[in-house]
Amino acid sequence: MGKIHVLYVQEKKIKNKKKIVTLGSMIDTMVPDTYEMDYTSIKEDIFDKIDQFQPKIVHIFQSNACDIVDLVTNIKQSHPEIIIFVSLSDAVSNPLEMMEELKAAGVYKSYGLTLIMETLIHDMFVALNME
Repeated sequence: MGKIHVLYVQEKKIKNKKKIVTLGSMIDTMVPDTYEMDYTSIKEDIFDKIDQFQPKIVHIFQSNACDIVDLVTNIKQSHPEIIIFVSLSDAVSNPLEMMEELKAAGVYKSYGLTLIMETLIHDMFVALNME
């Protein structure tokens, strides 16, 4: 079985992934040779990136630059098979309410400000029925 493709959608594009520690590099250290990561910004054509990379999982880092519920809804409409995770920003006034909205839109799981790597890795395995 090949590596599982995971696309990270964030506010800004990572220019040089080799010079900084990314969520993907931390995951690769913890479970090597399991996931292939790619990154895009919310300003790029996310759907074009999804079509090219064909991820099984999309992890979106919330940004004020887009309506995250709308983005999730559109991804689920065009690619219902994709598993979506969301990390909420600290600008959300009612995180529990936002998590419920995201769940209704099709998000598998949302996280607040404290994201524990082991939890994310476990949740990704569970979402893919690999546990």
